[in-house]
Amino acid sequence: MKYTHISHTLCALSGVLALLFVLSTHALAQPSAHDTALLDQANRAFEQALASKRTQKAQGYYQQAIEAYEQLLAAGHENAKLHYNLGNAYFLRQDLGRAIAHYRRGLRLEPGNERLRANLDYARRQRRDHIKPTPTPKQALVARVLFWLDDMTLRTQITLALTGFVLFWACAALLLFRQSAMLRLLMAGAVCLCLLFTASTAVVHMRHTQERHGVIVSSKAPVRKGNGESYALQFPQPLHSGAEFRVLEERGTWLHIRLPNGADGWVRQGLTTVW
Repeated sequence: MKYTHISHTLCALSGVLALLFVLSTHALAQPSAHDTALLDQANRAFEQALASKRTQKAQGYYQQAIEAYEQLLAAGHENAKLHYNLGNAYFLRQDLGRAIAHYRRGLRLEPGNERLRANLDYARRQRRDHIKPTPTPKQALVARVLFWLDDMTLRTQITLALTGFVLFWACAALLLFRQSAMLRLLMAGAVCLCLLFTASTAVVHMRHTQERHGVIVSSKAPVRKGNGESYALQFPQPLHSGAEFRVLEERGTWLHIRLPNGADGWVRQGLTTVW
């Protein structure tokens, strides 16, 4: 039996997957003595805020923690724990929009992090705008077929795809010495494993590199029909802090956004945080 076409396809996919794996394991900036001291300073400020009995003083400590954590993020130390700490500090400082943004950014790095998921769900319940997501038929199909997308990191999905590739060739090599229905079945399973996780890897990589997401961070954000104050309002009521969206287009200081329910409009970029 000839496997030329399948093997060539898997070889091409494995090359792409190997490249993505290398990119997904890029070296993070190594912490310097200053960065370590900055982290300790941020953690101490956060603990002091929790221990403080005076609200105004606690808010000042939270702000100190936020500034230190943000400096670490700007220095290249991006990880789920840092986003978790920032999300908590912003939430306790009553900045719901930025809290949701950091919980989501943390989940992008560690999709299975239960603490991030629980805090994000809780923060979403505090929003003034309750916009019910309305997925498109394509989005619904992808979510149904690739149901593990939001539970595995990009690296994990690449690893599983490469595992399918290696298993395919291991079975092919064994078939040269012994014909076996079980080996053929394993071979078919390996192809399915490789193709499925290659597809999910492509979807996640596209989301990370081609899609921009954002959250409203202002108490009120009017949405207009075009990129200017002269345009009429798109919605009778403004969006509020914590409302999430996907960026469709950017023009100057304006963003064309799409809400989870499919509605779209234009909002000032300064009223949002985008990643």
